[in-house]
Amino acid sequence: MLVGLDDAPPAPIQIGSPESGDFRGYEADLLLELQRRLGVRLRYRRALWSVIVGELTSGTLDVVCSAATVTEERRREVDFCRPHLELCLAVVRRDDDVSGVGLRGARVGVRRGTTAEAFVRADGAAASMRVSESNDELYAALRDREVDAVVDDSPMATYFSRMGPGLRVCGLVPGSGAAYAIMLRKGNAVLRNALDAALDDMASDGTLGAFRDRWLDAGEAADTAS
Repeated sequence: MLVGLDDAPPAPIQIGSPESGDFRGYEADLLLELQRRLGVRLRYRRALWSVIVGELTSGTLDVVCSAATVTEERRREVDFCRPHLELCLAVVRRDDDVSGVGLRGARVGVRRGTTAEAFVRADGAAASMRVSESNDELYAALRDREVDAVVDDSPMATYFSRMGPGLRVCGLVPGSGAAYAIMLRKGNAVLRNALDAALDDMASDGTLGAFRDRWLDAGEAADTAS
């Protein structure tokens, strides 16, 4: 099974790369467990997000598993397996910035092609938006005061805010509850049913919970904004 991965690993969901022999994180554990339960051999292709989505819809890839948020817009292009992780959008600021989650007049950093980018564009309150393919670049820009805030998925926001001094998660975006799921090309029901059955078993027997406890703060992934 050929799996598409985002070229910018979304830590702690994914850290490192299969090519380097150092592939870790919540979804790395998830994929290895699916390989074991389904008795298939996984191969990986890493590329920009827009590239792997295009390769999935064309049939080059079997699945994409890379912090893929379920959205109605994406459902028009691809199918999703059952969700495996709940999350929210979060706003990260510098420690010396007492502003909250509101973005009025702020210079905001977001990853390209993400629900965070879509939210900031729709919100319309930001003074400007810096769009990047790299979380590392965005959080460095925040520390260097080139942007005032980064909007990101809560697992990544928590991880990157703790990777170095000076940043904090100032809150979750109200109404932004969402979920990650594996993406498949439309109509691949046989593979989707097999993956869903394995994911259901992993949820029932506590395997998904163990992965969350290992890689994410207890309870963080299940938080939802009011």
